[in-house]
Formats: sequence, structure tokens, C-alpha cells
Amino acid sequence: MKEPVNKLPEGQKREIEDFISWWMTENKVPGMSIGLVEGDEVVYANGFGSRDLNKDLPTTVKTLYGIGSISKSFTAIAVMKLVQEGKLSVYDLVKDHLPVNWDESITIHHLLTHSSGMPSLGVSEVLIARLIGLEERGVPLGDRADFYMHINNALDEFAAPPGERFFYFNSGYKLLGLIVEKVGGRSYEEYVREEILAPLSMNRSTFVPEGGDVMTPYFSRNNDPTPTELPVRDLSFPAGGLLSSVDEMVNYLMMNMNGGIFKGINIIDEEFLNEIHKGHIPRERGSYGYGWSVKHFNGKKFIGHGGSIAVASAYLGFTDDAGVILACNTSPSSSVEAVGKALLTILDGKDWRELTYFARKERMKFLEGEYETYRGARKAKVERQDGLLRVEFIEELEKESHILIPKAKDVHDYEFYYHDAEGGTNTVEFVVNKGDIDMFVERYRLHKM
Repeated sequence: MKEPVNKLPEGQKREIEDFISWWMTENKVPGMSIGLVEGDEVVYANGFGSRDLNKDLPTTVKTLYGIGSISKSFTAIAVMKLVQEGKLSVYDLVKDHLPVNWDESITIHHLLTHSSGMPSLGVSEVLIARLIGLEERGVPLGDRADFYMHINNALDEFAAPPGERFFYFNSGYKLLGLIVEKVGGRSYEEYVREEILAPLSMNRSTFVPEGGDVMTPYFSRNNDPTPTELPVRDLSFPAGGLLSSVDEMVNYLMMNMNGGIFKGINIIDEEFLNEIHKGHIPRERGSYGYGWSVKHFNGKKFIGHGGSIAVASAYLGFTDDAGVILACNTSPSSSVEAVGKALLTILDGKDWRELTYFARKERMKFLEGEYETYRGARKAKVERQDGLLRVEFIEELEKESHILIPKAKDVHDYEFYYHDAEGGTNTVEFVVNKGDIDMFVERYRLHKM
């Protein structure tokens, strides 16, 4: 694919492009590319905005982006190909393959599912902050010896028995990449390139870009995109280091949707791909497979994963009949997963505005503003903060501030609550009547000004 693709009705195409334009403007995203798949066909693909603002270079379907933790699903396939060949078992002990001083019961399966019991050790955060010039945290992580020291000195950090609790653990995927390297007989990058990328015709996808149509990374400082260096971290290749483009990621998407086969080429047997896509361990929302989140969306099983490296973000998700890939050259605070779901909702002929994520944001935005009681005896300000609302009484005599938590997921009824210093629960209710908004807090009725 060299050019944009559109096989959608004009109305759907216009709605997709209007939504993307609105979302990019709202979140100050410099550049973005998206691809939509139905079955084994790309029905829409395009680039929006700029891959480089200073040079005013446009994004395209071929622009390479850092896809972050979507890389984990490639690592999972690499592991399972070795399992398929009889060279590994997911029940092999990690310490039988690598020099880690871990419990005898921690297996490859536990690393694949983030269920080893080890919480995050912050390796990716340290390296990304260092490499984009944001902050130096002083943690020695210069090479593999440092990495093993970091892992082996953290034994007291284990917080649960293996298999019992989900802790998203980037370093576990770094270890899986080292196992692939050892058992596969070549570097991790070579194995992924030769066994996965090349058969999928993903020939430009890479861990170290060499120029051409590549994004300029932007770090969002106070919602203002600032160009930075690309944080290339060989330690983190298996957990979040791949760069790819929409025109190549749609091939990966179709392979996952079609039982491991792409254009007649078997990348991995369906039996092993099903294990990758299966929800193995429960988490707060859905479950986690091997490098994939497993949820339900619009009544269907929904498999997906997001990725962020602070200066780029991406999302890939699919049901049994439709899939989406999107990538940006920054990491906005707004959810890229919600964007992917919105695009699939439009593809399904439904209204993306009714999705909980966007409906909540719109309703909270509607409630923002200044309020006061009768004759202005008390005044308050309501504003959005970290996806919630905060109410602050602003007069000098009695200052107080509370984070408001919605009572219902969709906040249709405009009821919230907060906890006071004694642990009590206090209801805050907004009442909308013919365009007027009243807020009831404890003894007070405040009118939106």
C-alpha cells in the first residue's frame, strides 16, 4: 500500500475524517495515521497532520511510528513459534533459561501474562526519560549486566505468588526477548524480522529507523508538542521498541484476525495463536492473554493493545470481523484506545459520541464553570481534572476542594460523590433544567453562572 485507501461510503469516510480532525485538534496531536480492516481487506487508510512540524512534512500511510507496547504481541508470537517448534514450553522455568535468581515456580507463561508477582521496576520509564532529555533518575541501566543486576536485586519487590495477580511488568517482556534470542539462535531483532516481519511484507518495520518517512517524536509539555529525540532502547525492544507504519501494520492485523495466515502464508498455527488471544489472567477490566488485552466491546470479544513511549503512541484492536490500527507522533493524555473504538463504532454504522469515554468527557465539560449561591454568598468553581471533576469553594473565609467521583459509569444522571476527612460519603448532584444548571452540595444550592 503506497497511497491512502478508501472503500467506504462517502458519509462514513466524512465522519471518520471529521472525528479524527476534531480529536487531533482537541489534543494537539501533530501527526497521526489510521487503518481500518474488514475481514482480509483494508477498507480505509490515511495519514493526517504533520510528521514534522518545523519542516511541514505530512504524515502518510507509510510513516513509521513508535508503536510502544504493541511490540509485546510480536514477542509473544516469537515465543509461541518456538513453542510450536518444540524448542520451548510456556511452563519452562525462567531461571532455566536466564541468570535470574527467581522463585522456582516462575515460568514463561507468567512473564507472558504479567502474572509473575513482580510489579513494575520502572526500567522503561527511566530509559525513556533519560533518552528524550526529560530527566536523569540515576538508575544504572547501561547494558544487560546492569539490567540483570536491577532485576536480581529486586527480589524483595515480589508482591504476590506467581499466577495470582496482574502487575504490568515491562521487564518480563525484556526477559522474554532474551529467551527468544537464546533459544532462537540469533538476536531478538533478527528473529522477529526473519520469522514475523518479512513473511508479513513488513519490510520497513524496524527497531532502529534509518531516515525517510519517519515521525518526528513530540513530547507534550503542558499540552504543547515539543520535538525530542527518539528513545531507542535496545534493552526495551521486546517490550516496546518496534517502529512500524499503517500500511504494514494492517498486514499484521489481518494475520491476527485470520488464524495466523496472511496471503496464504502461515505465520503461526491457529492453535498457538488462539493461546495468545486467550484471556489467561483476570484484571480490573477484562483479562490479559499473551501480549494482548482481552475485553468485550459492542457485544463481541475484543482483542487489543495500546502502546506509548511518551513521544509516540499507538493502538491496535480487533473483533472477529473488523480491526483498527492508529499511531501518533506524541502521547496525548486522551485515550488512544477510545479513538480506536470510536473508529470501529463508525465503521459499524453507530454513533461514537455514545461511547462511555466520550460521553463522560462531554458531560463533564458541560458541567464545568463557576457557580454561586443566592446573592453570591458562596462561590465555587467546577473544572475537569485527570478525567474527573473537582469542585473548589473559592472565597477566602471557607476554602475547600473535593474531587467528584461519578456514581454511575455513564454519568447520565449527573450524580457524584466525594469522601470527607472522616471517611464519610457526600453526594453532589447537578440538576439540569431548560439549559440552567444547579449544583447541590451539602446544605448549598449553587447556580451555574
